[in-house]
Amino acid sequence: MVATRWSIVGVLLAATPLTAQTTPPPALRGAATTGRDIVVVASRAPDLRKRLDTCIAQGCRPDQDIAITLDLAQAQFEAGHYEDAEASLHAARQRTARFAKDYPVAVANLFHASSVISAHLGYPEPEWSNALNMVSAMKAGMSETDPRVFIERIQLGDAYARAGRFDEASVQYREVAGRAHKLGMIETEGLARVRYATLKTRLAEQVYAHYAPVARRAIDAILERREPAMQPMVESARQLKIQLDAMTASDAERDQLIAHYPTQAEGAPSVLLYAPPVLMTPTGQRRPNGTAADRYTLFKLNPTTLFLEYLDYLWIDVAYTIGTDGRVHDAHVARRGKHVPETGDWPDKIVESIAARRYATQASSTNGLERYTFTSNMAVKKATRIPSRSGVPRLLRADLDPDTPPPEPQS
Repeated sequence: MVATRWSIVGVLLAATPLTAQTTPPPALRGAATTGRDIVVVASRAPDLRKRLDTCIAQGCRPDQDIAITLDLAQAQFEAGHYEDAEASLHAARQRTARFAKDYPVAVANLFHASSVISAHLGYPEPEWSNALNMVSAMKAGMSETDPRVFIERIQLGDAYARAGRFDEASVQYREVAGRAHKLGMIETEGLARVRYATLKTRLAEQVYAHYAPVARRAIDAILERREPAMQPMVESARQLKIQLDAMTASDAERDQLIAHYPTQAEGAPSVLLYAPPVLMTPTGQRRPNGTAADRYTLFKLNPTTLFLEYLDYLWIDVAYTIGTDGRVHDAHVARRGKHVPETGDWPDKIVESIAARRYATQASSTNGLERYTFTSNMAVKKATRIPSRSGVPRLLRADLDPDTPPPEPQS
């Protein structure tokens, strides 16, 4: 069973002048050091709630409390009960945050999950405070030069990228890379460099002329490295190079790029080599060779006020199969929030974009399941001081375990 992580692997689509969609880098290869992998099995929210209540009643250790809470919040999130997930995480923070010195990894994981849920709910202040607190939690019980502290700082950069604060994300990645290099932490340096290169590659999907040269320089700098510890990141850079080249390639040229990539062995993760971007509204961007760029636009104009009223319930899960040929088969909406239309509209565009992806050839077929959530940040109007939706949508993506059972009905 594939482990479900408390991390957002895709980010926002904002109806801003840039109408940028970014997909932050793939999950950190070293992220297992944070203990953030979570496997959701048959136990659902009611059983997990009972386990948590028993744990608290028996005075279990904070890290045990947090582990069960994360499982519970994950199940609630997958069922579309975002407010319940946030409440579970908030209660756990109240119980355990003070133990960061003794359990820095567990408490940092709790803050990380809280930041993710806040993003999906459109609560910007807790999204940021929790993202900052996950770094502080690690520092409370570890040296500032511990690799796990650097990984949390990279995750903070991801939070900046989620919110469209690309300059801040770039600064965070580059600072970590520079500091890690001075300390001789080659693998950590490589992780930060891959994050930076991936961000620029995703931005090149939107404004190729500006970001593609930056992305290529960042990718080439990684490819030049020869240290053994850097080789996993060199492989990631090779994938990014193909993704960047595929943006301006014809269909036949793209086939050749993908054909030269090695076939993935049995049990190895699927390797994404091409994915057409999904935009909120049209940008008018075109390929350098003059043809229309491959992209999928969710709306001809900005979403309506009626659309924004139901952002708390607009989510879909898209299931699909990656064949041995690296092509996506049977992409479809497997489940949806109660206000999402059954046919047509934006879900179809997301399904179409996933169906057009190209992965490396692989020894056997694999399955995927992704959650897409529309939200809009809550903002306080100066005249009323009453929080309300800002009117600027965000679309966030999270990888789910494809073996996760269907969610419980929403009340």
